[in-house]
Amino acid sequence: MNRRLRVIALLMVVVAAAGAAWVFAATRPASPVTDAVLEIRWHGNGIILQGAVRDAATQHVLVEGATARLGGEADQVVDWLDIAPAAPPIADAASLGSLINLGQEGWHLQRHATEAWLAVRSPDDERSTQARQLLQRAFGPQVAIRLIPLS
Repeated sequence: MNRRLRVIALLMVVVAAAGAAWVFAATRPASPVTDAVLEIRWHGNGIILQGAVRDAATQHVLVEGATARLGGEADQVVDWLDIAPAAPPIADAASLGSLINLGQEGWHLQRHATEAWLAVRSPDDERSTQARQLLQRAFGPQVAIRLIPLS
């Protein structure tokens, strides 16, 4: 009987640990399946900022751009930006803030070390052309910029 109680207690500990791990994983942002350093998604009535920036001033500019885009609704901005001095530089944070403000539902930006792509509704329209210019200013001439159609 004593052995049976030990087995039951061990099973309860394993189940409790699995439950705690599941709760912890569910409350953290999902790990990106890409090597994106910075990711911005416009969806629903919100904007998600995820990844790493070099300093708090850049983080602040991006959050302000998202808040402005949402008409001041700061609670609709999800800020999962980490401050990491080793993150790739942003040449002009104000341009990236303007891009966030310009963005539309469904847009999705991923910045990688040497390239960035932005998924837009129509890569050839005026808004997308303006977005490309803002991205190039934001990330600098050393980063290749691509616009791709939303899928």
